[in-house]
Amino acid sequence: MKLALVVMAAPTAMVDALCNHTCDLAPAIEHVQSAQLVSRHIDRDGMIVCVQRWRAKASVPALLRPHLETSLLDWTLTFERRPGSFDCRWHAESAARQLPGRCHGTLEFRAAIAGRATRIDLRCDLPATNEGLQTIFARLLAQHWRKLVDAAAQRASPSLPTA
Repeated sequence: MKLALVVMAAPTAMVDALCNHTCDLAPAIEHVQSAQLVSRHIDRDGMIVCVQRWRAKASVPALLRPHLETSLLDWTLTFERRPGSFDCRWHAESAARQLPGRCHGTLEFRAAIAGRATRIDLRCDLPATNEGLQTIFARLLAQHWRKLVDAAAQRASPSLPTA
């Protein structure tokens, strides 16, 4: 999956909001119940590693509850990047056994519109082998990342109108 977004905020501010302070954006996203920073450290290769735990809000119909793990709403998100870099690797893992593998990808931040904006390129590999599940996951991820980027842009440039 590939997604490109352009926002009217500086690349440095967007990297900071999306890679370093992502959990702070959770209150602005209606489908997120909570997000917390689990750890932040620099690994032996000099990479900044941020590990976060997220929980989605969802109303699961009573008929479906016995068939779904409650941990489907929980995931761990990890960002890795070099200090000062405008590129970031990330991976997300569901806490549920029903979702095999993990989703991983990259974020690239580039100056746009003569330096007045940022182009953010998201690339993502989805673990689902079923085409239908890949389509569903891709739509959910695209929606989630768009909301994160909108919240980050608002944080970076508070005078921007909200979407």
